[in-house]
Amino acid sequence: MEQDKKWLTTLDVIDEVRKAMEANRPLSVVRVGDGENICLAQYKVWSIRRVLSTRWAKLSRSTNRKGVRLPNVELRDRLIKSIKKADIVGIPYSKDMEILAEHQQHLRRLTDACFQRFDIVPEKLCHTFINRHMVEKQEFWELLNGKRVVIISRWADRFKKLVGTKYRGFDIEVVRTIRIDRYNEIPKVLRQMESVKCDIVFISAGVNAVILAQKLAEKQGRIAIDFGKSAVFMVTGNRKVKPWNPNIAPQDPVLPIAIENQCVLLSATETCEIKEEEA
Repeated sequence: MEQDKKWLTTLDVIDEVRKAMEANRPLSVVRVGDGENICLAQYKVWSIRRVLSTRWAKLSRSTNRKGVRLPNVELRDRLIKSIKKADIVGIPYSKDMEILAEHQQHLRRLTDACFQRFDIVPEKLCHTFINRHMVEKQEFWELLNGKRVVIISRWADRFKKLVGTKYRGFDIEVVRTIRIDRYNEIPKVLRQMESVKCDIVFISAGVNAVILAQKLAEKQGRIAIDFGKSAVFMVTGNRKVKPWNPNIAPQDPVLPIAIENQCVLLSATETCEIKEEEA
């Protein structure tokens, strides 16, 4: 895909968020994974029979875990519009071993097919797990130092508690938590956000987060991040995400010092007295 030339690293995305905060301008970061691919593929890229045969679609019809029930053409069309308008779009790698999807064909191959079918050409790309990788970086938490945050998620209240405890030294003020469970709740969430003053919004709402993040940036001038499962994974201690821990001090770099044809490893904070041998 030609867009790969514009791939952003995790630190690049964090820097884009920082610059948006400093300039007080809106920014939307959305992500496309297997769920978004399957929703996009409805009727136009795959037959609806093929779409509904996937495990993801079956779960959308038998449980509330996906936040939407397929088929849903309106959802598909809104996803297309939001991805086209988003500032940064996360997608899978061409051969992505990090994502545990039902089949690899539900990942980058299907992303490319959907983007080509709907003429989606993002200006900036990053990996679809940008949400997980950001929380692993100290720079991410430093970015939130003293900031006003909104969390939109089923797990919002528990994530707020975790942030207030584990990252209390960063003075992160969670000014609002909003629960969302289903696609049809998007208008209500947007209305609830109208009067909220904040610096950044994190949204964990499945495929619905794509629409919410882009709409909050476009209509309300916000910095909005599709946060995926980062909140639930951090709350439950799931090893799929390894958040930076402020309580673990970084190790000192190890410096090699040669003494009489031997190499002694000393940390940067250690001191060593080496007495010269008398001649």
